Amino acid sequence: MNGNRNADWLARAVIVAMFAVAAWAWPSAPAQIPIHWNIAGNIDGYGSKFTGLLLMPIVALAGYALIGLIAVIRPEQFDERAKSALSWFRLASVIVMAGAFGVIVADARGANLNMNYVIFPVLALMMIASANLLVQLSRLKSTKAAPPGDGIRI
Repeated sequence: MNGNRNADWLARAVIVAMFAVAAWAWPSAPAQIPIHWNIAGNIDGYGSKFTGLLLMPIVALAGYALIGLIAVIRPEQFDERAKSALSWFRLASVIVMAGAFGVIVADARGANLNMNYVIFPVLALMMIASANLLVQLSRLKSTKAAPPGDGIRI
């Protein structure tokens, strides 16, 4: 898939960094790690080391790969601008996972972070990337659907 090389490179680097941080944190992490927060941003669920340290990097990698398959499976639906928007959307999805993962690791190492301070800004970024992708796909669809003569018929 062609797209924005900077966004793709950065998304891959963030995924690799997530796995590296998981390996770094593994030896000193407690057996039970915070993995869920309530709407107030307070911890209300715990999971194993595997769930806490490896699930988010795995989900980020799987999401990155699956979102990228969209343009491979349906290439006729994407021009270069739409592929670039898809690359930024993939990066935003990885950043959402990385943000949650960062709070998980910090809390596992003894910090007491409010998840809301991280998740709401990264979700806002995701909304911007989603809107950009929808605009580009809508633009592409409208240019393909118009009949010859700009759609004016008498």
